[in-house]
Amino acid sequence: MKKLVLWFVLVFSATVIWGQSVPEIQKLMAEENYSAARKMARELAKKTPTDGDAYFYIGETFYYDEQPDSASFYYNRGNAVNGESAAPHVGIGKLLLDKGQVSEAEKSFGRALRFSKKKPAEAYSLIGSAYLTNQKPNSDKALANFTLARDNDTKNPRYFVLLGDAQMAADKVGEALTNYEFAAGKDKENPEVQMKIARTYLKNGIKDVGQQRLEEVISRFPNYPPAYKDLYELYFQGQMYSKGTPLLSKYVSLVGDDVDARARLARFLVGFAKDYDNGLKEAQTVLQQDPNRVEMYRWLARCQVEKGQAQEGFNSAKTFLEKVGTGRVFSSDYEYLAKAAAKTNQFDIATANYRKVFEMDSTRKEAMLKEIARMNWGATPKRYQEAADAYNELVALGKASSQDMFFLGQCYMQLKNFALADSTFKKYIEINPTAYQGWASRARVNKQLEPDKSKPAQAKPYYEKLISMLETELEATKADANKKRTLIESYNYLAEHNANTLNDYNAAIAFFDKVLAVDPANAEATKNKEMVQAALGGTTPGKQK
Repeated sequence: MKKLVLWFVLVFSATVIWGQSVPEIQKLMAEENYSAARKMARELAKKTPTDGDAYFYIGETFYYDEQPDSASFYYNRGNAVNGESAAPHVGIGKLLLDKGQVSEAEKSFGRALRFSKKKPAEAYSLIGSAYLTNQKPNSDKALANFTLARDNDTKNPRYFVLLGDAQMAADKVGEALTNYEFAAGKDKENPEVQMKIARTYLKNGIKDVGQQRLEEVISRFPNYPPAYKDLYELYFQGQMYSKGTPLLSKYVSLVGDDVDARARLARFLVGFAKDYDNGLKEAQTVLQQDPNRVEMYRWLARCQVEKGQAQEGFNSAKTFLEKVGTGRVFSSDYEYLAKAAAKTNQFDIATANYRKVFEMDSTRKEAMLKEIARMNWGATPKRYQEAADAYNELVALGKASSQDMFFLGQCYMQLKNFALADSTFKKYIEINPTAYQGWASRARVNKQLEPDKSKPAQAKPYYEKLISMLETELEATKADANKKRTLIESYNYLAEHNANTLNDYNAAIAFFDKVLAVDPANAEATKNKEMVQAALGGTTPGKQK
């Protein structure tokens, strides 16, 4: 979900035929009182039944209430009553963007511009908003259109604000602040601009100033609802719960507590504030009031997964995806279903849904493959082949880290594919030549590859390398349980190699002594040393060094 809501971008300046209704609808939308805005837009459509833009506003209230089917109905209704009304074409284009039909959306935007020749700034602002607030935002396209809007009407501070919003989305915070401050200088009584200035400080990590600015907005404009949400989010994340609760109550009193308002509140609490306890309650309340609000299952799933209620989260996520139909589906919906499936040991379902995430959003492919690999490696019992498949996909992408290579090698070891394990650990060592774990793994793999104990040991050079590495800082090695165990393993291997392959019992005893120097209580080394000492009496001097 996107925090940026550009209601003012969706409003044309009042025309003669609309009188004062548009600014009032604009104000209600900016205040997030969408039910009242919808009512007023319906009244406007009755008064001007042949003006398609009125239906556009009805559609917009549904679009931001996550009811795209209803939004589509009114966008198309507006286009049907007057095909030369610009706004419905933008609404239709926005829905096309949601479906990934970019070229068709651009054609629809082109029609909007063609019917707005006298007021191109308004059309550009609408198109910019569509690019910024659709399901797959494109901040570059939004920036381009908002720039054109500003350039076509440099006297309107609103277009500077819109440009700032796109810059915020593109992480150009300094440029956004410049545009916001310019607009604030022209329109000192606009609480929305003041709130956006506060957001620039918060995005830059200057929370104290951002908090102070938001508190000032509420002090100056006590009936402006969005500021209460922003400040509540800040208080909640700072664990200032006693200060946050009254803000939430005030917000509800300003925007109403009908089912649409409560649905938006649930979305905010879960998607932005990360208040999963209250978000869960609100989503459940909405479903009690209106069981057809399918999107509430999305928020239920996220709350339940985050609260450790994996089975409930799985059920809710599955219900949402089964019921959503033509509604909005985000890649994160599949991700939460995958998370819940993984926590309930449904690993094939989890894998399939993690893959759906990057099928929808290719930028997430690396992250999701890593998640698939980690999940299968950590499964009980471990799913080595499935983990190896995911790690190999990362290798093919050129995105495998040295750690990924290490775990891929471990998967091959467990699958007893020692040749592939050896070549994988070789690559790991090339990336991390000073990491003893790589040399230890290669030593163990080569020990498994030794075809005949009477032949020269394949593992020997790797164990010798380990000894040279781990003896360099012997005290540190002895203090680290894993390093200590690896050094003892290396000594034991070379002791066995000298005793059994080379018949060099003195050398074997020397390595057992090294084991006992590191671990004096090592009973196995003591026993083996005694056995070699006993065998030493029966050997010929020529065999000894």
